[in-house]
Amino acid sequence: MTVKIIVLLALLLSAPSVATTMAASPEHTGQGTHVVIGTLEELDTSKMSGKIKTDLGQTVVFTMTRPDLFKGLSVGERIAVRLDDQGHVNRVMDTTVPELPSPEK
Repeated sequence: MTVKIIVLLALLLSAPSVATTMAASPEHTGQGTHVVIGTLEELDTSKMSGKIKTDLGQTVVFTMTRPDLFKGLSVGERIAVRLDDQGHVNRVMDTTVPELPSPEK
């Protein structure tokens, strides 16, 4: 009986740290993909690459597999892209909603 209580207390005490870790993770949209939101800083279709500066000040470098996804976009525009684990863009979306920093304790 005492062992069960200790195990239960250990699980309950570790739950807040697990919840904090999950809240700080990037937005995952599927297996191996995540969404990056920010301002398009560089776009070079000849090199098949570009950079996005997030609202949190991070620079994210990406690789294009389909340059047609960026047709009509120019540097300085706010966009959201879905990236795979290798940094390849799977999808491009227009966006006007700013990315907000995660709450800190």
